[in-house]
Amino acid sequence: MGTPSRFIFTCLSFLMFFAAQAQHEPSLEFGCHFTDSPVLLPGGGDKLLTCGSNERSDSIDVLNYDIVLDLTQFGQKITGTCGVTFTAKENPIGTLPLDLLDLTVDSVTWQGSRLAFEYDSLLLNIELPQPVNVGEEMEVVVYYHGLPTFDTRPNGQAGWGGFRYQNGIGYNLGIGLNSNPYNFGRSWHPCFDNFVERATYDINIVTDGDRTGYAVGELMGEENLGGDTISRQYHMGLPLPSYLVGVAASNYSEIHDMHSGANGDYPVLLVGRPGDIADMEESFAYLDDAIDALESWYGPYIWGQVGYVMTPQGAMEHASLIAFPYGSITDGPTYDMNRLMAHELAHQWWGNITTLSCPENMWIKEGNAEYGSHLFQEYAFGRAFFDDVVKDNQHSVLRNAHIRDGGFLALSGIPYEQTYGMHTYNKGAAVMHNLRGYLGDTLFAKGMRSVLDNFRFQAVDAEEMQNQLTAETGIDMAPFFDAWIYQPGFATFELDSMHLEPNGNQWDATLYIQQKLRKAFNFHTNVPLEITFFDENWNTYDARFMVSGEFTEAVVSVPFEPVWQVLNDHNTLNLARMQSRQIVAETGDPHLNRVYLTSTKVNNIPEGDSALVSMVHHWAAPDPATPDQPNLRLSNSHYWTFGGVFPEGFSMETRMVYEGKDEDDLDFDLVSETEDSLILVWRPDASSPWGEYPFYIKQPLGSSNNGLGLIKIETMLPGHYAFANGEVEMATAVSNAQKELVLKMYPNPAPSELNVQAILPKAGKISLSVFDGMGRLLRSFETATVEGGFSEKIDVAGLPAGIYWLEVKSEDGGYTSIEKFVKK
Repeated sequence: MGTPSRFIFTCLSFLMFFAAQAQHEPSLEFGCHFTDSPVLLPGGGDKLLTCGSNERSDSIDVLNYDIVLDLTQFGQKITGTCGVTFTAKENPIGTLPLDLLDLTVDSVTWQGSRLAFEYDSLLLNIELPQPVNVGEEMEVVVYYHGLPTFDTRPNGQAGWGGFRYQNGIGYNLGIGLNSNPYNFGRSWHPCFDNFVERATYDINIVTDGDRTGYAVGELMGEENLGGDTISRQYHMGLPLPSYLVGVAASNYSEIHDMHSGANGDYPVLLVGRPGDIADMEESFAYLDDAIDALESWYGPYIWGQVGYVMTPQGAMEHASLIAFPYGSITDGPTYDMNRLMAHELAHQWWGNITTLSCPENMWIKEGNAEYGSHLFQEYAFGRAFFDDVVKDNQHSVLRNAHIRDGGFLALSGIPYEQTYGMHTYNKGAAVMHNLRGYLGDTLFAKGMRSVLDNFRFQAVDAEEMQNQLTAETGIDMAPFFDAWIYQPGFATFELDSMHLEPNGNQWDATLYIQQKLRKAFNFHTNVPLEITFFDENWNTYDARFMVSGEFTEAVVSVPFEPVWQVLNDHNTLNLARMQSRQIVAETGDPHLNRVYLTSTKVNNIPEGDSALVSMVHHWAAPDPATPDQPNLRLSNSHYWTFGGVFPEGFSMETRMVYEGKDEDDLDFDLVSETEDSLILVWRPDASSPWGEYPFYIKQPLGSSNNGLGLIKIETMLPGHYAFANGEVEMATAVSNAQKELVLKMYPNPAPSELNVQAILPKAGKISLSVFDGMGRLLRSFETATVEGGFSEKIDVAGLPAGIYWLEVKSEDGGYTSIEKFVKK
């Protein structure tokens, strides 16, 4: 192949790689995801500001808002009256503070008498006619008008949230994505604008020009006020925070339906422009499935009507009347359409029944809503489709979340400016999948329902959710929350080795598991890990065992002699590893997805035979070089393990991408300046040292200092693969040398004493040296072989838990072996 053709082929391979990695990547076009940059913090991000008026809700309880919203001067302003009924939680209350943004307050009255007030375009302070004590109620009425302020981006352009006249529609979105606090009910009515204060609502919407007004709650009636002016009355009898209250008005048309499910019948209302009717009917084809799916996990839908109203922007989970972007319904029930529909519906449980107290725990509603969309897809399209959705989400999190959100973040305590980022939504969903994996389906559903029941119409934080799940399931959730909620990063697990012993008609498999971390502070504990064993006919057996800390030894019984095994084969947990396992019976593409490979091809497989092919891409650092490899520096971020069961004559090739242009790229540590010293290293198993792989070609994409290129592997051998810098022997030379010195160590991991046995071709003096994981010599001593072998016991009781290397070398240096052992 000529140079131009090779370059074109390389570029196509590179593009194919990125296309293969981007399956079902979350769309940011609609919904709260549509904030992809840090929010500027007015007031420096003070918690009293970011949590809105939470502190007020400790002393005052708003019971009801009675709103008349006049939209007859459509496009120019709103005119409103808002009756606020409240009571005191503490004695006495002499002032009522209400949030109201940039509107003109005409007057405030109590029983027809005017009250004094102060208003600075942010806070309306009303002097009450008399103190209000605990148990007493009072209603004040605020008269106001003006053109509402819509959420604004830092660059001055219109953002997302608030009340707005746009494209012939007047509507509000209850969250302002560029505002502080995020709650944005204050853009159209006076309120306590926070997550914790809940009240019932009575809303009358006055419209003209053949426009119809809609609001949350039940439609109580419609009154003609003369000419083409009408008033529609709505009542929401279940208490809501201000951000979950929505209104919309336009020349709308309606679709009515009735959903019949396990928990009864619910009216369904779809509201859109006349031209939206056909699109709504087609695009919401799976709404019934979404309701059934979410009820099966989280319990009955409680809001009466299931409603969606089409608006220019959205989506926003207003209770019983979701504001939904009409731009998302034009292509039918696509993946993105279904995801957004189900995400907003899931909020009717997570967010609307139970919400959070402050934005730092936004994952509680957004992570659960996003995972709710995954559960809907499992219900509607089956487990295989669901598995792809979950894997695609986790893959996107591993690739993008730390880049888009400016670092690796813990879910709880997320910085205010990253509240609506990928960690909250997509890692939140991934972690909820892990919660399901920890608990199992039955306890997961039971535990999540108990949170919704015990915090019904209340706010919940991470610690309260942890304690509730522990109490309901009987499982201590502290290890889960410590690992996945309170610290950043991820864990991955590798099967270091396995020892099989027959036991009657079963086989006992002793598993040695190593845990590795990606940007996490502490090793995960009490993790329920699954392993799938395969026999020679591809029959499977699943076993579940607990792992804790860096190293775990576990024994499981298998009803057959395994020929291969895969950790987390059913993707029960989202980890810092993406894996693909396929049964391959023909040449061509084996479809190894999400494992950072491109152009993988099976070149030969015997006719009528099949192969089990397993590839894992670990998003964590591989084991380091051995002490006798001082010039070898391995990647600090990723590696691969490849294996399976292959018939004689099986062969496969692949291409790996290396990318290190930017500091967030996986290979920045190796190729940020030049690619000249980049090599591919390999080892047959975790106990062997690394060597340069003999069957690969490096193909830079463009210059050798732009950090982009391909590694073409002509023949794939089972084992571990990693990128590295430096020089090291070819892996074949390493393997041949090892065959001449047979070394056995047990138990491994070793608690206090390591037994070492070796066989050499000839007798002589032998040196034994123990190195730590960084290659530092800890101790060394000599022994002698007797008739070509020796046996020694090494005291390791004083060593800290971790990875160590034992070097065994003959006196003349002719025979050397370096093996890894673990001190537990």
